[in-house]
This record gives sequence, structure tokens and C-alpha cells, in this order.
Amino acid sequence: MSTAAEDELRVLRARAYGPTADIENDPAALRRLQQLEAMRQPKPAVADAVMPVPDVEQLGRAARNRSADSARHETWPGEGTPEPEGDALDVFADAPADVPADPSDPVAPKEEPAERMAAWFSERTTTVLWWVAIVAAAAISAAVTFALVKIAPVAVSSGAPQIATLEPTSALQIPAGWMGAGPSSAVFDFYGLALMETTGGYGGGGIGSECFTVARADQVPKAEEFDASSSWSYDGPIYTGCAVGTFPATVEVPFDSSAPKELSERFPSGTALQFVYDGERVGVFLDSEGADR
Repeated sequence: MSTAAEDELRVLRARAYGPTADIENDPAALRRLQQLEAMRQPKPAVADAVMPVPDVEQLGRAARNRSADSARHETWPGEGTPEPEGDALDVFADAPADVPADPSDPVAPKEEPAERMAAWFSERTTTVLWWVAIVAAAAISAAVTFALVKIAPVAVSSGAPQIATLEPTSALQIPAGWMGAGPSSAVFDFYGLALMETTGGYGGGGIGSECFTVARADQVPKAEEFDASSSWSYDGPIYTGCAVGTFPATVEVPFDSSAPKELSERFPSGTALQFVYDGERVGVFLDSEGADR
């Protein structure tokens, strides 16, 4: 098996047996996995020998020669008359048991075409059945292994559609220190909501993690009026999420009485929003009443 096939097999095995297995939803990938598994099985030791097909014209000439020789040299016991000539067209007739084979004949009397054809087909059939058994065993083994170790996948964002991708904006200014924002934190806005990059997360989260906080934009103070060393107030809910390992930072915001009016008017049937921050942009997913999930 080539290196590319080995790599492909490892990828398909990970999709079949790994923690994020999803191959059961991809019939083409599952068939390819079964093919590669079959290719890994050892080849049979029986050689695929091909017997030569008898030359009928040559056999016909040999039969006619035998008939002519018998007519010239052989006699019935006790009689001087020649033995009646055999059927020269019967190319599969056996010579009499008491008459030795003529060494000059191109085909020995005991090796008849019908027998050789039967042996040829028998050997070919045995080889084909051998390969069929190997492929069937590999397919059954792969199916049983997949059934034992498969993990049911869980959909990301519960199938909610992505409705927007947010880029950092300069229209909304967040004072350094407010909600844990820094002087160079990325800021995003979405229909009355302010999203800001923070370190550690405001109100929780690991120090040094990539986090972001969602708050009402109408509660953001002016930079010249805000002093991080003094006390300050905020009226409304705060939502914070942090990235952990390879998982991005996510925040879910419900549509309740504290939601900005601008947001409720834009999505009157909305029930919740999910914001996913990948370190550069924010993906927005909407869950609404009557949505197919």
C-alpha cells in the first residue's frame, strides 16, 4: 500500500473510531475505509496459474493421423483384414486400451481437452473464491469494529444558522479598564450590544486566556469621563466567555427584558444569540421561534 493510501486510511480510521467520529453520515467515506482495510489484508499464497486453452485444429490433425495409422498397421486378432477406420472427426475419442500411444502424437491420449478445460476452470474458480472470502472477511471485521467503537456526534451550535460575521470597529470606543478591556482590545458592536476583547474575562475566566465580554452599548461611559481607579456602575446583564485549548470563546445572550430595544426590533422572533470569537472575528448565530433544529 502506498504512503498516500496509508495516510488516507489513518484519516478515515480517525473519522470512524476517533472521539469526533462522523463517518456514519458519509457513505462514500465508509466504503473507501472498507476498501483500504481490504487492501491491508495479506495476499493469498496460491498463484493464479492459467492453463493453456487446447488448440482444436491441432487436436483434429492428431486424431486424423491416429485413424490413418490404425487403418494401415492394425488388424483384428486371427484375421488379415485391416481394423475398420474410426471416426476421424471425433477428436475427443480415446485410443484402445491395448494400443500404446504413438510418441509422435502432439497430444498424449490421456490428456484430453475436456479434462484440461475442467482443471483450468476449477483452478480459476478456486482463486476467485479465495479473494471473495478475504474481502468479505475484511468488510465484516471493519463493520463490527466500527459498530463497537463509534461515538454519536453532537452538532455544533445546535444547527442554528450563522447570520453575521463581525469585524473590529472603531466607531465604538471602550475606555481602558472598563469591563476588563485594555487600551488595544478589539471592539465589536451588534444592534445595541458592545463586544470587547478582555484578558481573563470580566467576572471570571483564566488569566491570560483569550476572552471577550458582551454588554449593553448604551452603558459604555465616555473615555474622558471614565476613571478605572474610581468606582463606577453598570445597569444590565454581563456575559463573558473565554477560549480553552482549541475551543474558541463563546457567549450566549438571551432575548429577554434586558435586551436592547434595537436588537429586539431587528429579531422579533429571536430567542437567543450565540457569539463565537476566533481571535480575529466574531461569528453570530441566531436561534429563533419556529426554527428547524
